[in-house]
Amino acid sequence: MFSFLKKIFRNKSKILFSTKMELIDAFPHPIPAHKAMPKWFKELKPNAKSQSKAETGTSKKCIPMLDAMSQGYIIPLWADLHVKVTKKTLEKDGEEGLHVWMKFPSDWSTGDLSTHSWEQVGDACNLKKFELGKVILKFANPWSICTPKGWSVQLKNPSNNFENNILLFEGVVDTDTYQLPINFPYIWTGNEEGEWVIPKGTPLVQVIPFKREKLKLVTGIRNDIAILKMNNKLSSLFQDRYKRLFWHKRKQK
Repeated sequence: MFSFLKKIFRNKSKILFSTKMELIDAFPHPIPAHKAMPKWFKELKPNAKSQSKAETGTSKKCIPMLDAMSQGYIIPLWADLHVKVTKKTLEKDGEEGLHVWMKFPSDWSTGDLSTHSWEQVGDACNLKKFELGKVILKFANPWSICTPKGWSVQLKNPSNNFENNILLFEGVVDTDTYQLPINFPYIWTGNEEGEWVIPKGTPLVQVIPFKREKLKLVTGIRNDIAILKMNNKLSSLFQDRYKRLFWHKRKQK
């Protein structure tokens, strides 16, 4: 690890996102994921109109969903993305199919778009179920990520965020040793003609750091007495049962 990074990681509970000096103020910086919750979830009421206060409530009260969406960090889209889907006559059989075209603003100088060939995943890949699933595109990410020794990151689609038709290929990178910018392959899952601008700042990638530790897999017979005791505790409350009895609050920074 470079000497300047050693200074940064004297306190090990840090993750560094860095970019070029001339770009640092050009676009939104990564943020904690809990500050970029999906719009549908933010607008959801804890209880549906038809529910009483004694009923479980909506997904707004689902702590496992909340934890999934608030883990780690979000890399926002760094520039407006113009998406255009049109019908096109296919050369092979003369039938019409969809063609997707994307671009950043014409004077945008970095974070470009490129493609991958379908052969890199092969015909067994089920992405072909989407009409444009065989068109593999790629974001050139302007950010480098660095984590303390022994830590990697999972790079994934923002959890439970369905606000656009970008579907990333997810991956894991050992960012304690690899600090080059990580590019993000993706497909467009939309199946209709149209034209859209996905705005700069839209949540694009969820980055979840984790410590590389090996767990031994074991199987066995569960303790039904302990399960019964847990169920009895749960049944003593109307709402927020998991949250109040079993949940460990995450420390978000």
